[in-house]
Amino acid sequence: MSGGGTQLDRTVIVLHEAQDMVNIALVVRAMKNMGLSRLRLVDPADFDAWRISGIAHDTHDVVDRIRIFDDLPTALADVDYALGATARRRSTRQDWWNPEQAATRLTAREASLAVVFGREDRGLSNEALDLCHGLVCIPTNLEHTSMNLAHAAVVIMYELRKAALGPKDWTERDLSLKTRKQTPPATHAELEAFFETWQRAMEEIGLFHGIDPVPKMRSFRNMFQRAGLDRRELGLILATAYEMLNFAEREKKRARDRAEAGR
Repeated sequence: MSGGGTQLDRTVIVLHEAQDMVNIALVVRAMKNMGLSRLRLVDPADFDAWRISGIAHDTHDVVDRIRIFDDLPTALADVDYALGATARRRSTRQDWWNPEQAATRLTAREASLAVVFGREDRGLSNEALDLCHGLVCIPTNLEHTSMNLAHAAVVIMYELRKAALGPKDWTERDLSLKTRKQTPPATHAELEAFFETWQRAMEEIGLFHGIDPVPKMRSFRNMFQRAGLDRRELGLILATAYEMLNFAEREKKRARDRAEAGR
């Protein structure tokens, strides 16, 4: 299974003797969230692709690729590195990492990876762990180390995704998956014009009534300059200042109209 693509493409998730189909479905959902698509089930207690798709909506592509094996050695036969997820650290010489360490080290390799999870009630047996090259353990509360299968899977898969894609995936896209438009920073001249308008707005709403506006404006200058505003952000605040000026002018007109009406 070695080859090109990202580490996510070269990674398979292996559930060994999963007992609850709901947990399988939740792992499928987490895989879709984190961009993984290869799931292998070893001797599951129950399996129904239609029910899994019904629980984990919009995951047909992942469900359709599920492969079922009778034993763990066969499921791992074509992978280069098997990482066993366990809540207990063994005294053997196997490599042992937390999820972030494992993801960072293993995604740097041009090799296929299998992350192996055990059954819900007792995890991976010693025999199953012996088949793994290294171990990953989530640093949970020592007084309560047992985690739900899907919860443990999503923590580890998140770290794999983060390590495989790096910061680029987050800086270039927002949560709507649309490419962000980079707005240039506001120029010095634009800021100075804004400060002039802002001062007029503050005077109109009475913020500087009876006091010297210079110290207050100095504080406003420091605050806005520290924010490092781009042109879009500056335009939004400038529009707010103009709306305050317009509101003040409307209030003055209303006062004049009332005064004339009372004569």
